Amino acid sequence: MKIVTHTTTRAARGKGLTLVWGLHDFALGKMLVALSAEGLCWIGLNCGEKDLAKNWPGANLIEDKKLTEKTARDIAKVWQKGWPQAAGSLSAPLVLYGTAFQIKVWKELLKIKSGQTLTYADVARKIGKPAAVRAVGSAVGKNTLSIIVPCHRVVNTSGSKISYGWGPAMKKALLKAEGAR
Repeated sequence: MKIVTHTTTRAARGKGLTLVWGLHDFALGKMLVALSAEGLCWIGLNCGEKDLAKNWPGANLIEDKKLTEKTARDIAKVWQKGWPQAAGSLSAPLVLYGTAFQIKVWKELLKIKSGQTLTYADVARKIGKPAAVRAVGSAVGKNTLSIIVPCHRVVNTSGSKISYGWGPAMKKALLKAEGAR
C-alpha cells in the first residue's frame, strides 16, 4: 500500500488542489470519496459537499461519481475484509495531509486490525509520546480517511464518552460490524 504524505495545516491543505468527489452507497449509509491527482485523500460518512469544502478550504471540487466509483468499491471491500489485512485491495494510494505529529498518529492507526480497539493512551505510548494523550485525541479527530485510517477503533479509557466526527452512533455501528467489543 502506497502512502503519500504532505505536511501542512488544515487551513492550507486545500489550496491549489483539485479534488474529484462522489457520493456512494456504503454498508452503513452513504460514503463521500474524494481523490486528488495523487490518490485517495478524504472519506466522509453520511455527509455532503459542504463537509468536503469545509475540510479542504480553497480546493477546487469537481463532482464525478464515475471517477470515484472504483475507489469507493475498493474501500467497501477493504472495510468488509478488515484493514490492514485487506490493504492490497485498495487500488489508489492513500494521501495524508496533516502536521508531522498527525501523520505519525495516523500511520499508527493503520496498524490497528479490524475488530480491535486501542485507547488514546495506547496510541500515545506506541508513538513514543506517552504524555501526549490529548494531542493524540486531537490528531485522531482530524483524520481525513475515515474507515481506512481507522480512527473509530480508538476509544477513551473509561468507555463512557464516545466521540467520533461522524457521530457516536456511527462509531458504535462501525465497531459492532467489525466485531469489536
